[in-house]
Amino acid sequence: MGLRAYLLVTACDEVEQGEFVKILRDLEEMPGVDFVDPVIGNTDMVIMIDAPVTVQDVANKVAAKKWCKELQVLRIVSMFERHHTSKKELLTAMVHSGV
Repeated sequence: MGLRAYLLVTACDEVEQGEFVKILRDLEEMPGVDFVDPVIGNTDMVIMIDAPVTVQDVANKVAAKKWCKELQVLRIVSMFERHHTSKKELLTAMVHSGV
């Protein structure tokens, strides 16, 4: 397992349904992409990345596509990385809670 992240991607308004399906299939074949799901909301798709080198390389390749209007990277972090200042308290709490 490499570095993991979710990409929230918005396609340009001009992308038609048939082209959108092809985009999804092409993205699924891209190295580093674990899965792609179309979504309804502020973005058009969620891409799960498990990149052996760097998430940013995959994100840059997606962002460079002419159909990509906007891209946001949500890097997955462990609870220890996110709360590193209180790691000792967190570990103590986990031991007492049976986790």
